[in-house]
Amino acid sequence: MSEPKHRFLHNLFLKHAHEVSAFIRGRWPKEQDVDDIMQESFLRLSQVPHPETILNPRAFLFTTASNMAVDRHRRRKTRERYIEPEADIDNLANDHFSPERHSEAHEALELFTEWLAELPELHRHAFVLYRIEGCSNAEIAVRLGISVSSSERYVKHAMQHIGARLSIL
Repeated sequence: MSEPKHRFLHNLFLKHAHEVSAFIRGRWPKEQDVDDIMQESFLRLSQVPHPETILNPRAFLFTTASNMAVDRHRRRKTRERYIEPEADIDNLANDHFSPERHSEAHEALELFTEWLAELPELHRHAFVLYRIEGCSNAEIAVRLGISVSSSERYVKHAMQHIGARLSIL
């Protein structure tokens, strides 16, 4: 990282870290990972090739932190829907975890991985960020260094590709 970029990010961190943390705590009082969200927001800003050219880096940080908190909340809710709180070790031997079921799941995962490998690299990354990690198109654009419209187009293309492959089955 260049010295001016490092200095810019360091000064921005000193100036806004407490404010971003307070914003997250105020907006999502039950969020337990406030410091992680805040640090990840600065990390994402550091991944921008020239963060000093962003017109309003403070707004970028707040938007990124807000999006990350929403994404964490969504992922947590999704996990909660699929976790059985009453599941115990005695029930692990039921049909859901049979060798046949495990083999079928493994084959399906391999097939899906092959379909993803058929996509251009940026399309594949955009799809994984969107569908697997739950990132917004704006976050994908920042992470991959592309425009938001390109992010939307890449995700759409990948979904069409996967959909076409599924329809063949």
